[in-house]
Amino acid sequence: KIAVTTKPCDAMTLVELIKREEVDGDNILMVGVNCGGTMPPVKARQMIEKFYETDPDEVVKEEIAKGKLIIETKDNEEQEISIDELEDAGYGRRTNCRRCEINIPSMADLALGNWGVIGPLAGKATFVEVFSEKGADVLGKAIESGALNTQEPIPKGVEIRANIDKIMAKLAGKWQAKDFDETRGEIFATMAQYMDEFDKCIKCYGCRESCPICYCENCCLESNNGPDWLSKELPPSPLFHMERLIHMVESCTNCGQCEEVCPAEIPLAKIWHEINLKLQETYGFTRGMDDKMPPLSYFPAPGK
Repeated sequence: KIAVTTKPCDAMTLVELIKREEVDGDNILMVGVNCGGTMPPVKARQMIEKFYETDPDEVVKEEIAKGKLIIETKDNEEQEISIDELEDAGYGRRTNCRRCEINIPSMADLALGNWGVIGPLAGKATFVEVFSEKGADVLGKAIESGALNTQEPIPKGVEIRANIDKIMAKLAGKWQAKDFDETRGEIFATMAQYMDEFDKCIKCYGCRESCPICYCENCCLESNNGPDWLSKELPPSPLFHMERLIHMVESCTNCGQCEEVCPAEIPLAKIWHEINLKLQETYGFTRGMDDKMPPLSYFPAPGK
């Protein structure tokens, strides 16, 4: 088996790919890690210089705790600033991470993290939650072999862990409300409100190449074999983006990679996330959490 370290969005993506028989779920062990969000490297360096007045090369650790972004330098000095202050100024976590309400990867086999580790072991141990028989089996064998030493969690630590998760989910709800405040209506009405953004598209296929849900070997959006109704001109027809929506949006895990690589700076992760949430409301389907199939867009590859 292959052990894969996963943030929640990574684990959710693997769950969706397992459904489509693109990944052999029996052959992997998902070791999840708690995640309150990641930061874009270039902007993070700018933030550290501007707000912390510190050389980014001196920073060895960063974490979000108690509503603050804490950095630690090589000489063991710590500085902390309110995450709200940083993000209101346009820094801090990636925009897709701000909206993410899944912080503990319960869809993985195991979930590790420092949330909930208190007392003498704080900073020296990790909290471990087991979410599958596979995870329980691996953890049990590791303990039996002497590779790991474990002890029961402190009840107060369990409570703190749950509270941190709730606080982060509440913060995600705030950002969802803020980011989606200007768009209203059904799915296609929402898409229509982003047409000016789609007009920036240069059809570089960066979004498709970076999307973990776009796995087709022969893409119907390619210029040389696309359908007749799909214009070859730039900017591409809105149907170009509609086709991508139909293929992947139900399973979009808000990983943010499409937006990260887009040279035209189209807020793709925001658009797909908003539409994905509308689909969840309509069909009661939450992507990446279990083996339930998407209601619309699951089409097995030929021979599967």
